[in-house]
Amino acid sequence: MHIPDGLMDPTVWVIGFVVAVPILFIAFRRLGRETDEDRMPFMAVLAAGIFVAQMLNFPVAGGTTGHLIGAALAVVLVGPAAAMAVLTVVIVIQSLFFGDGGITALGLNLLNMAVVAPLVSSLVYGASKRNLKASIFAASWLSVFLAAFATAIELSASFLISGGSYGITPFIALPAMLGYNAVIGVGEGIITVGIWAFISQVAPEIAKARNEEVAQ
Repeated sequence: MHIPDGLMDPTVWVIGFVVAVPILFIAFRRLGRETDEDRMPFMAVLAAGIFVAQMLNFPVAGGTTGHLIGAALAVVLVGPAAAMAVLTVVIVIQSLFFGDGGITALGLNLLNMAVVAPLVSSLVYGASKRNLKASIFAASWLSVFLAAFATAIELSASFLISGGSYGITPFIALPAMLGYNAVIGVGEGIITVGIWAFISQVAPEIAKARNEEVAQ
């Protein structure tokens, strides 16, 4: 759901930076206080995996893209602050070096995928522990769906504010983004649960540490 340059009204993409940057600044500060150096290599590997997953995308609704996000996976493996940092690094690299998402739209892309998606994942994942796999699946699906909803709102706002010069009409943006990403969310949920189950088998110390963090 990367938004490219030139699609958004300037008022909307400026708001994206204004909202996303302070939240991510707080996340990075918290990460610096709470994360030891031993976790950094694992975060780097996680970022690389998410980077590859996000690069596999397809067009949706007049210029945006649909793809896996990886926010829920990052949250369940390294926590919300670290997940935001990982997603930020991935999205910035994609924008600056691979042209996936634009420079002016970077604030909105960060807001949708590095703020909204991890926060939603964290809230859903932390709310239910009766069925761990079900909560991970729900966190994955909702993170994709609500990030897509935020993107659709931004596209619609740009269209309405600019009188049609920017963005996409709500009658296209909302059903297209939500329809495609409702399906993508199912795939993301299945993949995330599968990866979590695999890691729980081969590296149970990671799963145990995260469960203890969430329980606190």
